[in-house]
Amino acid sequence: MNELIKQHATFGHLKIWGNILLALICLPLLFVSCTDSSISPTESSLELKDLKKSDFPDPSAVLTSSKSSIAAAMQKHTGSESNGVNLTGPLFDLATAPNGDILVADAGKGVVSLDGKTHIPLMGVSTVAPIGRNSMWALEGLTGPPGADTGQGIYRVSNGTKTMIADLFAFEETNDPDGAGVDSNPYSVASLGGKAALVADAGGNDLLRVDNQGKIELVALFPNELVSTANFQELTGCPTLDCLPPAIPAQAVPTSVVVGADGYYYVSELKGFPAPTNASNIWRISPDASGAMCGSSPDCMKLFDGGFTSIIDMAFGDNGMLYVAEIDELSWFAVEVVGGGVGGTINRCDPETLTCVEVATGIPILTAIAFGKDGSLWATKNALIPGLAEVIEVPY
Repeated sequence: MNELIKQHATFGHLKIWGNILLALICLPLLFVSCTDSSISPTESSLELKDLKKSDFPDPSAVLTSSKSSIAAAMQKHTGSESNGVNLTGPLFDLATAPNGDILVADAGKGVVSLDGKTHIPLMGVSTVAPIGRNSMWALEGLTGPPGADTGQGIYRVSNGTKTMIADLFAFEETNDPDGAGVDSNPYSVASLGGKAALVADAGGNDLLRVDNQGKIELVALFPNELVSTANFQELTGCPTLDCLPPAIPAQAVPTSVVVGADGYYYVSELKGFPAPTNASNIWRISPDASGAMCGSSPDCMKLFDGGFTSIIDMAFGDNGMLYVAEIDELSWFAVEVVGGGVGGTINRCDPETLTCVEVATGIPILTAIAFGKDGSLWATKNALIPGLAEVIEVPY
């Protein structure tokens, strides 16, 4: 227990690898943020324009591992065996290579294939998107406290060699598109071929297009929305503390971007503090969008208006259906702060009829999904626990 406390003080972040004791240590810090913020517990309504990123815990920071955490994990764990490859974890993304290999973004090891034949050392990798044989886009996200410059960038990886294409923190620092303070955590990348890629920045609450020369264009901004605090209250006993009004604004926290067969961009939300249930949206964005204000611009409108809890990843199947992964039915807060949760869910959604069906439930700490070339569906399990993280095939 003392060692856990010592490690937590060293890391200095609200990071958790599924360890319940460490989560309980972190929890009081979140209450301090709740009660000492500029939002008074007695206020019944809040102006969205008054919300600052520093007012609440940053879920995009909680999702991303720190380099010191990874280093400590590698010293303490030998990794887990998954389909023939030894994984270190935490695992943040899955992707399918042109040859059919399932690639894993293993922050403690780099980019590895499930057959163990591919290993590209890329410490802190958060997501990958193959371009062609032996070539891919990759992101390094936030690996420190919110607002810090920890080398957030988009990389081109070719034949095992990585080259930074654009400094995404520098873009956020210079532009701060959402006007809520500098906070960059590039979390998801989608390939537009070898000439450009899309980046969903969970810290900046925006979608960026980056070309292979490093030019960055703001595609869309995702708004704060007023959400219920009921889930947070139930998870923490907040009503006895009288710490929050019934509803407060929450950041979008975009965690996944995929390109549909129609050429449109689809972006999902985790939804920030207070980690509401059934409030995460999916946005449909025109490929011609530029600086679109989602919700008010016709170039960025909701495909699904809520209905999901803490979306962490998406993937289109060959059947045209959109598969949506939720990290846990009780929210990211339940898993990564309280240390509980009931497991994540994969939903099959029809973009035309806007109907969804659950195809898998109860997957602990689900962070990513991907389809194999043969149509098989793969998912991460216990993804944020170094040494226990694995990749499983999901019947659907």
